[in-house]
Amino acid sequence: MPARYALASPPSAAALLAGTLLVHLLPALPPAVPMLALALGGSVVALAADSRAVRIAAVLALGFGWCAWHAAASLAVRIPAELEGRDLKVRVETVDLPRAGSDAVRFDARLLAASLDGRELKLAGRVRLSWYGRAEPPVPGSRLALVVRLKRPRGVVNPGGFDFERFALERRYAATGYVRSLVAIEHDAPHRIDAMRAAFARVLRERFGADSTGALLAALAVGDQSALSEEDWHVLRATGTAHLIAISGMHVGIVAGLGALLARGMFLAWPALALRTPRRRIEAVAALAAAGAYSLVAGMSLPVQRTLLMIAVVLLATWLRRAIAPSQGLALALVAVLLFDPLSALGAGFWLSFVGVAFLIFCLGGRAATGSALAGVTRAQWAMTIGLLPLTAWFFQQTALAGPLANLAAVPWISFAVVPLLLLALGAWLVLPVAFAPLAQLAAWAMQGIWHGCLEPISRLRLAEWFLPEPTLVATALAVLGAFVLLLPRAVPGRALGAVLLAPLAWPLLDRPGPGQIDLRILDVGQGLSVLATTAGHALLYDAGPKFRSGFDMGDAAVVPALRALGVARLDRLVVSHGDSDHAGGADSVVAALRPAIRDIGSERTRCRAGERWSWDGVAFEFLHPPAEFPELGNDSSCVLRIATGDSVVLLPGDVSAQIEARLVREQPRTLAASLLVSPHHGSRSSSSEAFVTAVAPRVVVHSTGHRNRFGHPAPVVAGRYHASGVLGLDTSRDGAVHVRLDPRHGIVRLDEAREIAPRYWRE
Repeated sequence: MPARYALASPPSAAALLAGTLLVHLLPALPPAVPMLALALGGSVVALAADSRAVRIAAVLALGFGWCAWHAAASLAVRIPAELEGRDLKVRVETVDLPRAGSDAVRFDARLLAASLDGRELKLAGRVRLSWYGRAEPPVPGSRLALVVRLKRPRGVVNPGGFDFERFALERRYAATGYVRSLVAIEHDAPHRIDAMRAAFARVLRERFGADSTGALLAALAVGDQSALSEEDWHVLRATGTAHLIAISGMHVGIVAGLGALLARGMFLAWPALALRTPRRRIEAVAALAAAGAYSLVAGMSLPVQRTLLMIAVVLLATWLRRAIAPSQGLALALVAVLLFDPLSALGAGFWLSFVGVAFLIFCLGGRAATGSALAGVTRAQWAMTIGLLPLTAWFFQQTALAGPLANLAAVPWISFAVVPLLLLALGAWLVLPVAFAPLAQLAAWAMQGIWHGCLEPISRLRLAEWFLPEPTLVATALAVLGAFVLLLPRAVPGRALGAVLLAPLAWPLLDRPGPGQIDLRILDVGQGLSVLATTAGHALLYDAGPKFRSGFDMGDAAVVPALRALGVARLDRLVVSHGDSDHAGGADSVVAALRPAIRDIGSERTRCRAGERWSWDGVAFEFLHPPAEFPELGNDSSCVLRIATGDSVVLLPGDVSAQIEARLVREQPRTLAASLLVSPHHGSRSSSSEAFVTAVAPRVVVHSTGHRNRFGHPAPVVAGRYHASGVLGLDTSRDGAVHVRLDPRHGIVRLDEAREIAPRYWRE
């Protein structure tokens, strides 16, 4: 292969990807400048080397250096820690579409200027802002002068949870925060395309807003997903069709194909055009123009940019009259995407796109032309379902068992009926308003037909969704290999081995406690509490995390995914210590997902009582507070739970104050000594009295708090009190989820902090 094409070969593409992935496994980044030099040197050697081995090594170095430099540049734009929580005066330009919620307007913006107390600051990058109490979203593309409070991007870290800090790195967020006040609005620079997208989405929602139709059409037409309800997302996840509602690569590819067909129609109408210019070149230009225009309408999100780039490199080969094999085209697209944005490999969409296409090439190459069209579509759907199963398990810990059936109907219907009708309606809305209403109505009927007639009924099937424990990297790699084996041609012997290699996804080797042992996981749920206690065969959840005024529910977003990732399919008992939203807010989501057999949720009828005892697998559980007939006193009515095995004790006191602590010390002093204590009331100064700390005498105390929480938990005086007593203090906001295993003989035999055991360079 000529040197100038060396980077486009499949082996070189694999080496470039390997170098990129090595960076994403690092706990810390190397210095940026040497990495840029490594990337430049690797590219020179790769283009000049005659030896294949030398070229592959150089491409690997190129991928590593280029990705490390990009990652360092992305982290460098994050605001300095000393500016967090300060009132900053900024000028911003809004980007993309704002999202109006029940309590606030949320939008992304590009920092243009910033100052603190009249001093100019060198801040740049993208920020995600919430504007509380604002009913009218800002005009997309408008420039605003605001007073804001910002913080570095930070999320919670739990088993199976969404990694917001990784997402922020991929999207290049410099900060998140909220608007304190508006100084001025500049209307002179609205972004016409984004303003048009917002207006069209609003028209669709207003016209078809009685059910989900308007929200679904807005998502399909211009990428505005803000109005989709949680029920809508449940239907999409349960049927495996969420990729269709997003502006997916498939839709961009279909629009590119329509552009090519229009160009071909021109040549059929005027054959003389072929005498002046090659037809295939004009088709390539038309396809790229159509895909580019649709990408602009879709908002040019990172997944859309990636798809457009993939299409562009393949069409470039067509323009240059280079015949390339499908695998060569995939390699060329992979190289282009990684050189354009190596951080895209952090996202699930990157892997689902490329691995999905790779499986289609592998399974249908040479076989796509045989049989009927329906047989070809069925084979393609089967290949995608089996091929992407390991990745959906890795990224989402679930798969849609009904996905193949739902996609068999939804993919052609939405792609070739709903989307074209929507695009025609958009064009009519812009240039021929009289035609908009009938075209939009046709699109709505088409969407309602597939939604109410197919997707909703399938989503209600009992086994529509299959939730999986969090797989290991080794299990995922074996499953990918197993998928390839299963999809080999029928004549190849040993295909059944593929099912064996897939098995660890469904039956992983979970690290469960043995008889008499206790596993305790204090989950990272921000300013709230949720603790999972498991024995050899039972699971109890103490509190369910907070739910906020915005509707964001940590029970649904963090607690339920964590439990499923740990292999907990059903709870034996749910204890909600008291009714405050930071403890009880996620309870409804937990009950709906995990159906606990016994519920102590703070009401008079289902309330915990002091003296209630039970035993699971050699582990004793007992409520110490509140006693019978105890009045409702908010925090002081919290369930205090003691879990013991031998001399190893865990104490969960909820939000009780020093007054209840004194009562426990006075009335039950022998029951309080514990190896592990979750601090009362998140480490508030109103709790953790000296007498209580002395009576409990824990080895480890865990404070469940939110990063930079407005209460200042844990209070310095409380943290100092534990420290002076020789207690190891952990904090979920700093350490992530905390995992402790206690043994009846040896006490604490394992202590893991999520941010410590899985360090990543993008995490704070």
